Amino acid sequence: MNRSITDADVARLPIREGRAELLEEIMSLSTESAPEVTAPPRRHRWLPALAAAASVAAVVGGVVWLGEQKQQDRIEPAPAPAGSGDRAVLEQSGWTVGNVDDDPRWGGEISYQQGDRDLSIHWRLAAEYDDYVADRSDIGTPEQVDLLGKESKMWAYNATDHTVIRPVEGAYTLEVRGSGMDESAFRALLDDLVLVDRAGLQDALPAEAVTDAERPGVIADMLAQLPLPQGFDRASVPSDALAMYHLTARVTGTVTCAWIDEFARAKKDGDSAGMQAAQDALASSRTWAPLKAIVDEGDWSEVVWDFAAQVGRGKVPLEYREGLGCD
Repeated sequence: MNRSITDADVARLPIREGRAELLEEIMSLSTESAPEVTAPPRRHRWLPALAAAASVAAVVGGVVWLGEQKQQDRIEPAPAPAGSGDRAVLEQSGWTVGNVDDDPRWGGEISYQQGDRDLSIHWRLAAEYDDYVADRSDIGTPEQVDLLGKESKMWAYNATDHTVIRPVEGAYTLEVRGSGMDESAFRALLDDLVLVDRAGLQDALPAEAVTDAERPGVIADMLAQLPLPQGFDRASVPSDALAMYHLTARVTGTVTCAWIDEFARAKKDGDSAGMQAAQDALASSRTWAPLKAIVDEGDWSEVVWDFAAQVGRGKVPLEYREGLGCD
């Protein structure tokens, strides 16, 4: 028998973005097999980028150009850029914002696209710095570059794909990766990055993003469109997602979990009326407006409908709380 990959196994891998992609693949499987999943899938939504956020200061100084300089040659860092914080954003027009996530439990990321060129910025917990440097060192010997005022390490996957890891500042370490561009273009693009905190990150997002100030109202609006079990705790909905897709997954996942909890309780107690109420509520998930709004953006709606179908057949889905990200 093949050994299944658990979330704990995945969590031990040194590449968080790989973990997210693996979880997304797992989420697309039939939930009859009860995969262990701790978060809703993440889907990229390419949105128009703001040319520049008024509250984010411009970068001062430039990237240090190394040419053929070797690793042992020490670089004198450029003056620290304007702005402060332990996250970073791109401040250059002509790029579109893709996936964005910011979670204090593990960090976050923001990605950009311009034609065939991609840029991703990750901020990860400070404790992960050594692991990521060790992992990237398998690529080869890094060059030293200045990134946002700190001497940092750069590796080349190939001639048009480079990544830089910046030492820890605050709670996080930064990694910036650019593909679809040569080294000179990548180095030049680093000059257009600016440090921000969480508030600055949100100021730099497109209008379609959900800010901390907007999120309570958006959650309340979604909940008003869903059938809720009696006594449902509205405060139980996780409320840190910045992308509408992710927030929709968290709201609908929490409500779905609550109804499956109610179905499991009713089935255990022999409460046929309670079982029927839960089955009816979950059967209606096919008409839930928030799920219909994101159905073309990823697999989350299908995941909810698969769990609902199992309940409709009288089953309590195995490990549904993990599968719906409710734990």
